[in-house]
Amino acid sequence: MAAPSWDNARRHARALETALDSKLSTYSKLAATIARQGGAGSSSAEAGAEEDGDGIGGYKLVEEEIEELLGKLEQAIDDLSALINSPSQPPSASMQHAAQRHRDNLDDYRRDFLRTRGNVEQSIRRSNLLGSVRKDINDYKSATNSQTDALLQDRGRIDSSHRMMDDTLNQAYATREDFAQQRSLLASIDSRMGGVLSQMPGINSLITAIRTRRRRDTLIIGCVVGVCMILLLGYTFGF
Repeated sequence: MAAPSWDNARRHARALETALDSKLSTYSKLAATIARQGGAGSSSAEAGAEEDGDGIGGYKLVEEEIEELLGKLEQAIDDLSALINSPSQPPSASMQHAAQRHRDNLDDYRRDFLRTRGNVEQSIRRSNLLGSVRKDINDYKSATNSQTDALLQDRGRIDSSHRMMDDTLNQAYATREDFAQQRSLLASIDSRMGGVLSQMPGINSLITAIRTRRRRDTLIIGCVVGVCMILLLGYTFGF
């Protein structure tokens, strides 16, 4: 009965080794993809795993499956060792050699898995570091662009203020020129009126009388207003 159990255990161990070969090959491809893309992270690993068509959602799942297969292979090798040490069936040299070869294969699988996993973790750490540096650079560029935009806006407002001041000064100069022209026109009219008055003494006397009466009327009105104000203040404050 020992021979069939040994054969079954051998076939089970070989099947596990075949599955491990396949998973380690997939894992190596994922590690190469992550390293080539600068450690793009789990999204790149997921894309690479799905391209292999094994239904794996990401490199973490591949690692878990490899660890599970390693555990199963170790258990299968322990089963082989138990069969070799069974008192009912004395071990043969070929059986001991086969068990040792399976154990050596297990050690090789573990060593390859640990090395590949270390490479993946290193690539991801490098990617995270580069991503952080890129983020700092982008933040610095954004801040610089914001400051530049703010300075440009301030420059635009200053230029607009300068244009408004220039327009105001131009209007002031134009107004001053209008006043100068009007002053010249009034001076010309006054000189003409003086010439007319010098030629017509009667009109000059009439204008003088009108001015005198206007000053008198102004004086009378001022007196009346002053008296009214005094009376109003006296009534208000009870003087």
